[in-house]
Amino acid sequence: MTPSTKYLPHLGVTAFIIFLATDYFVPAQNSVPLDSGKSLTMKEGSHKEGSHKEEGSKGEGANLSQEERERRMAIFHYNEGNKFYKEENYAEAVIRYEKALHHNKKFKEALINISTAYMKTRVFDKALETLQEGQNQFPQEPLFDYNFSCYYSLRENLGPGLSALKQAVEKGFKKFKQIESDSDLNNLRQSEEYKIWKEKMSSAKAN
Repeated sequence: MTPSTKYLPHLGVTAFIIFLATDYFVPAQNSVPLDSGKSLTMKEGSHKEGSHKEEGSKGEGANLSQEERERRMAIFHYNEGNKFYKEENYAEAVIRYEKALHHNKKFKEALINISTAYMKTRVFDKALETLQEGQNQFPQEPLFDYNFSCYYSLRENLGPGLSALKQAVEKGFKKFKQIESDSDLNNLRQSEEYKIWKEKMSSAKAN
């Protein structure tokens, strides 16, 4: 697994205070339970590049719609998750991504990142569940296919792993250096089927 060249969030103190303030305006029934469970150039995991911009000014929270508060809280927790992921604190990253998805179930980047974090913490059933959910919602997003290939490689299910990798490439994933260096794909890269496919891809690029 690996991010597409990551630019993880650098949260300012002001933004942190703003979003803590807006969280107090979310009704109690929307609070998120604490469930237990890449650096600018992370080397593993299909982890979505970039942080989301946090908007607003202090004291604005009372005038926000419920939908806007939910959106902002999702972004806040997503950025916090990226911070913990960068620190390789994957369990805490999972908690933050879960909170982001609590506020916004269709947060594509959070779905991608939490699937990677689940694999890092070896919670494979949740990783598979999240990948299936993400692919159903965003069928043309190649990072879900790429993460599927990582999942199957880690589980030593190499046939489906190569099929998922091929689908990722067909949908536009062209980071071949990442494919060759990602440790989560070690098992897949050792298979003869992968080596044959790699040779075909190399020949196609040469032509």
